[in-house]
Amino acid sequence: MGQVELRPRGKRVGRRFLALAALCTALETLFYDHLNHLLVSQQAASQREIEAAMHRRAQAELLQLKREYTGVTVSPNGQYATYVTSDSTGWDAVHVVQLDTGAQVSEATHLYPVQYVDWLGNSEVFVGEERSPGNLELNTFYVSNGLQADETAASVPVFSNLSPDARIVKVTYSTATNDIFVLIEADGSSVVYHVGTMETIQPVTVPPGYIKNIAMTETGDNLYLEINQGGEWNVVRLYQTSQTSSYTPQFEMNWQLVKSNAALIGVVGNTLYYGTVNANGLVTAVYRQTASGDELVRQLAQPALASDIAVSSSGAIALNPPAMTNVEV
Repeated sequence: MGQVELRPRGKRVGRRFLALAALCTALETLFYDHLNHLLVSQQAASQREIEAAMHRRAQAELLQLKREYTGVTVSPNGQYATYVTSDSTGWDAVHVVQLDTGAQVSEATHLYPVQYVDWLGNSEVFVGEERSPGNLELNTFYVSNGLQADETAASVPVFSNLSPDARIVKVTYSTATNDIFVLIEADGSSVVYHVGTMETIQPVTVPPGYIKNIAMTETGDNLYLEINQGGEWNVVRLYQTSQTSSYTPQFEMNWQLVKSNAALIGVVGNTLYYGTVNANGLVTAVYRQTASGDELVRQLAQPALASDIAVSSSGAIALNPPAMTNVEV
């Protein structure tokens, strides 16, 4: 008779137990992976809800500021806003608040009547002041503590002997060269000034016409104007030449027509954004100028004022935004 080899029963039970344990471990791993995915998803959703709530809080704070004050501007990163107040003695103050909380961060006080407020990056603020009719000052202050340039520096740019109704309309600058250009309107005409690193002031050579807006490229190579020439609004490019110097009586620049019947929307980095305008001077479409030519960014459903159109740092276009910053609208 043949012999039958009997395998120990314990080994069979052990293998089955190990297989069951492996299956349980796999199921447990899948369960915890699924649970972890749910927790991560919930955390991400909660974070989005928190960010959305903070954004709504910031927008509500901004709208409230615009209802109550003048000089309301928003920092490029969307975190801060400015507003202007006046006291009974005639001095003005510019306040900086954190938008998502409404808490004041700093203030610049004892200012001459403020005409103009804008941001110099996220850490400083431009303030255009009227020392007296026809005498204007371009001041700056630090967001962190409110210290002003006329307190910490030897001097600030002062524009003197202008028409009594003179006012600062726009300031644009280059982060690469620290050149500043200031558009001033006076007695129905406009003048552009260059402010050098040593606070030297020079009138800029510009083509004949009334200038409405200016914007500079980040590298400082080009200064764009929106100018009325013979009843037609055009966008013009000014560029430096080998003769351009901060030590001459005038800041000499050549110019070139970019687009006829157009409005200057803005400059992002070194890219120009402009709008084509209709017979009423309203923008019908927004373009950007690239190395390969002009590119349509947005055809507007309804014509709009150029001042109601904003472009973000990524090139996104918004109409009538509460604020346009580096944060997408």
